Amino acid sequence: MNNTTSSVSIEAARRPRRVRRWALGLVLLLAILGGLSGYGRTLVAPHPERFAPGVTNDGPALTAIRQTPVAQAFLRDFQTQAHWSSCGPASLRNVLHSLDRPLEHERDLFQGDTAQWLRMLVTGMTLDEVAALAESTGIGPVRVRRDLSEPEFRALLESLSTPGRRLIVNFDRAPIHGVSLGHFSPIGGYEPASDRVLLLDVTPGFGVQLVPVGLLYAAMHTQDPVSGRLRGLIQIDAGPRDD
Repeated sequence: MNNTTSSVSIEAARRPRRVRRWALGLVLLLAILGGLSGYGRTLVAPHPERFAPGVTNDGPALTAIRQTPVAQAFLRDFQTQAHWSSCGPASLRNVLHSLDRPLEHERDLFQGDTAQWLRMLVTGMTLDEVAALAESTGIGPVRVRRDLSEPEFRALLESLSTPGRRLIVNFDRAPIHGVSLGHFSPIGGYEPASDRVLLLDVTPGFGVQLVPVGLLYAAMHTQDPVSGRLRGLIQIDAGPRDD
């Protein structure tokens, strides 16, 4: 047997082993993701008994603010997050739908980037990463706001009636919901009379809530341990549709 034939035979023998290793690696990856998903669902489950005073998901004030134009734009097709770690993409998906730029699935936001999608499933996303994802959609100007004072935050909330303006807040749940966990959700409105904001929580079970502005501001003014930077919000000012 010559060297060429021998090399071909060795390569043919190795190929099934490589395939088995890849298959085993894929099975292990799926098992890890499944385990993380189960743990994550437990971690993000709501505990209403821990909610801070002033946080409510019922009552006439909530009913009234749900009828405002921005809230209605969101609620006509509002979807909760598909994965425990996908609150950022879910928030962005709902923003796009509210602006008549529908996407069927959160994963569509990643435009075929499987590595980024899998990384998000394991680690979630930071404020800057979600902002970059928003920019990649071509929706219009996207700004990360970390430096707002509390009065400036209120002024921004009062500007929600500006056509095309949407806000996604990044906050620590601890001050609001009693669970220390970073989270994203869009804002659906502001009620000046009670100084509360309509939080459209994308995690299943939390629902639509009225949250005191001061409480939400404190929850936003916390450090993200992943990025080492302050949380904050994403301001999107969508331009007119090309069609």
